Amino acid sequence: MHTSHVLPRAALSVALGLLLASGHAGAQTSTAPAPLSQAELSQLVQRQALQIQQLEARLRAVEGNAAPAAAPALEQRVAAVETAQSKVPKVSWSKGAPEFSSADGQSTFRPRGRLFVDQSSTSGSGYGARNLSGTEIRSVRLGAEGRHGVLGYVVEGDFADNAVAWKSVYASVDHTLFGQAADLTIGNRLNDRGLDGSSSTSNTPFQDRNVVGALMLPQRGLFGVGLTERVYGNGWHASVSVAGNDLNNSGSDNDSLTWATRVHWNPVLGRNATVHLAGWAFHEEISAGASGVLRSSAISGHFNDEIKIAPGTLLGAERSNAWGLEAAGFFGPFWTSGEWGTRTLRGVDARGRYDLDHAAWAVGAGWFVSGARPSYSAKAGTWGKVKVAEPVTAGGHGAFELKARYEDVDYAELPTGGTGRAWTVGGNWYLNDYSRVMLDVVRWRTDNRSGAYIGPDEGTTFNTRLQLVF
Repeated sequence: MHTSHVLPRAALSVALGLLLASGHAGAQTSTAPAPLSQAELSQLVQRQALQIQQLEARLRAVEGNAAPAAAPALEQRVAAVETAQSKVPKVSWSKGAPEFSSADGQSTFRPRGRLFVDQSSTSGSGYGARNLSGTEIRSVRLGAEGRHGVLGYVVEGDFADNAVAWKSVYASVDHTLFGQAADLTIGNRLNDRGLDGSSSTSNTPFQDRNVVGALMLPQRGLFGVGLTERVYGNGWHASVSVAGNDLNNSGSDNDSLTWATRVHWNPVLGRNATVHLAGWAFHEEISAGASGVLRSSAISGHFNDEIKIAPGTLLGAERSNAWGLEAAGFFGPFWTSGEWGTRTLRGVDARGRYDLDHAAWAVGAGWFVSGARPSYSAKAGTWGKVKVAEPVTAGGHGAFELKARYEDVDYAELPTGGTGRAWTVGGNWYLNDYSRVMLDVVRWRTDNRSGAYIGPDEGTTFNTRLQLVF
């Protein structure tokens, strides 16, 4: 466009002013001819008014043509900015650590970790060697998880008991099965077995899983390398798995092999009331000479290795079958749970063939006094991460939970197995969604028939923990 066709409003104002001024000056200068007559002055004013009208018309035409041209240009610039912004990777801190995701949300990555710092003090035992006090770093875990479309992965290593061990190390594939969402896991993954046994200790209300989750498990332990298929419905899930030993097997012997299944159902599922019912079972073929077929129950907590319910020694185990039942309820700020499990070992030793059982059960309850509610994952039937309404890190008071639990272990049918039980009361202070301070006071009793502490004994253990998880 030629510059003579574009006349800004400011320039128009100046032009009009000059035009009027020139007319006035022409009428007043001393060198001008005789003064204009009334008719001539009227004609001059009319000509100036006409020029003003023409200039205003030209300005309106210019502005009218410029506006439609400017609007598309502005829209194009906004669209370009939005397109560029949509391609930028996103970062979210909602899970306590930075989670990076691609612009389309198909790929994600985030680090994972946790720190448990524990203190323990025991008194009252009839054996002086059991009255121990001390501190420990219960767990330092670092890892990462990510996803590329339907493919996911988790890798975690843990430092505990003065040793480093691999924990969750697996890949998963999301798919559908019978019209339901499902995933197939390949690798080393936590057992799907019981409410406590299937949950991370980062989320369980007490510092340690109950005796069902800790003891009614295969020879391979809580983890195993293999395949797990899980299918999820509305308020239910089911899983089947086949797995050998965990990643820490030295490779000097055959793996034991375990087939396992678990099903959970929520007959009531709502914000103010949820009911959990479940059952699980497994069968295992035990490798010849395998160790750890039976596990002692650390009934007073993890730190004090002297206070355990001893199962005794059992040689020649060839296979085992186990099953258990679960029930739990979540009602507003209250929760309650109960679990029972039994395991039958079959094998042969110097006395001949045997078929021996051992069992455990536990019940618990809790009340969130303020700041949060119990957290439960209806997708997998496990404990979830508590969400704090007013975190300490945001100037609030956090959330407070009171809790109680009773546990019972019975190894009496085993040749030299013991029995025992424990009452635990305590509280949790949740500072925010990722940290809490825990107190468990355990009144325990053991009655062992093997080991260094034979016969009935009892005492009290105070356990505290600072927990950080992301």
